[in-house]
Amino acid sequence: MTIGTPRELIILPSLKARQGAQGGLVMTQKYLDGVAEYARTWPGPVTSLVYIDTRPGIDMDQVETGPELPTSKLELRPEDIKALAAHLEQAAIVLALLSPYEAETAAICHRNGVPVVFVSEYTPRTEIQIIDATTPNPLRRLRRRFYIQGVERRRRQMLRDLAAGLQCSGTPTYDLYNSIAPNPMLFFDNRVPAADVIDDGALKVKCARMASGAPLRLVFGGRITAMKGVLELPRVAKALDRHGVPYQMDIYGSGDLEEALRREISQGALSDRVALHPPMDFRSGWIPLLKRQADLFVCCHPQGDPSSTYPEVMSCGVPIVGYANEAFSGIVRESGAGWSVPMRDATALAAQIARLHSDRGALQDMARQGRGFAQDHCFEATFEKRTQHLIRASRLPEAEKPLHIA
Repeated sequence: MTIGTPRELIILPSLKARQGAQGGLVMTQKYLDGVAEYARTWPGPVTSLVYIDTRPGIDMDQVETGPELPTSKLELRPEDIKALAAHLEQAAIVLALLSPYEAETAAICHRNGVPVVFVSEYTPRTEIQIIDATTPNPLRRLRRRFYIQGVERRRRQMLRDLAAGLQCSGTPTYDLYNSIAPNPMLFFDNRVPAADVIDDGALKVKCARMASGAPLRLVFGGRITAMKGVLELPRVAKALDRHGVPYQMDIYGSGDLEEALRREISQGALSDRVALHPPMDFRSGWIPLLKRQADLFVCCHPQGDPSSTYPEVMSCGVPIVGYANEAFSGIVRESGAGWSVPMRDATALAAQIARLHSDRGALQDMARQGRGFAQDHCFEATFEKRTQHLIRASRLPEAEKPLHIA
């Protein structure tokens, strides 16, 4: 391991790496793209310190890479806290997840005058919703709920005592913490670059197809897991049948509920209009498909994770109808785009889709509105804003710091 430099941005990601077959480290392309964008806008070296995970990965975009990335470095994070402290003590700033697991590291940085900016994603409410969705054992569910209460107390203490700033992914944690965190900022995670946002010509073609009254092209993409509410989709489809709405629903992804989802589709006699497909490459497959072949994204997330899916889908001119979890409700509030219905109410979700089938003008208006929001929060703009926030909180010379954050 190298020793940090005074101009270095050090990232302590929650995402763990895996040992690759060629001797390198396996990370998600999404993470590597984000680090590369930090490096493009940060005035110094950027290093990620990662733990190794021996479990197989389930993410769709895993790639193997060496320690020297084109624009930054990827190193193993030392288990020994003193060795970690030796690296961090020279850094300009450290970026870490707001988690009790980082409390000791953040305290060391604080004592050494190294500013730490935290990233927050989940509120306690969302964490409990995830527990409820993924933990069938009631006793284990109860224990985990109590654990979350203790975690939240420690997070708040870290913000008050150790933070130089907070970057909130989505509105839920921003709404929760902005009054107690120093230097809070709100961002919407989005990996669609400006060049890939649907252009006026393609959006005009999409809107013309919407206006034609053709069967609605419904789509969902993501992990096929309880956390993503995928077993709600056949319920929505059955309710659409009762409304007499013509549609085709295409579901893309993989996960532990694939067989259960296939069974629900088959037993519901839905196979001619609901299809499950394997995951696609994000930039070469998924984004072009959304631009060409989707009218409406159906999102049954039973919890409020600040999914990058929301702005990414909007960037393709695809409006979203979904359950009113706190993250989706927040992005509807901020963007003015999309429709939300009560949680786990598949009947209400289908009724909203039926209204859109009858009001294609509203569907087109939301496609345009969502595209505008996604343009303002595209990949480059989002990371530029986050980097400027880090520069302002860092130990870089004052002359290098922006007067304000774009």
